[in-house]
Amino acid sequence: MHISASRALVASLLGLIGATSAHAACSTKDSSEQIALVLCSANADQATLKAAGEAACKGKQVCNAWIWDDASKLPAKAPALDKDLPKSATGAARAVWVQDSQHLMELRKAR
Repeated sequence: MHISASRALVASLLGLIGATSAHAACSTKDSSEQIALVLCSANADQATLKAAGEAACKGKQVCNAWIWDDASKLPAKAPALDKDLPKSATGAARAVWVQDSQHLMELRKAR
């Protein structure tokens, strides 16, 4: 019985470490009333991108979290509306979290 409890504790701690490292892979750099600018590491997986978008838009009904994996492509300031983001920035984004539909759109680059 004591061994089972120890294994459960270790599993719980490993789960916390995994969640913490995934959350640390992204950060919100700026936000406006409806737009959040998020930077994630290049190796962030889909679940991490989704969690970052949800965190960036927490408490907002209408919010789009634009996610990049290259800091040099990220705008310095979040505009009021999506249409005010520079085309160069939106073209370089990796994904967009859409809060009202709870959907992550991964953006593919045209070749």
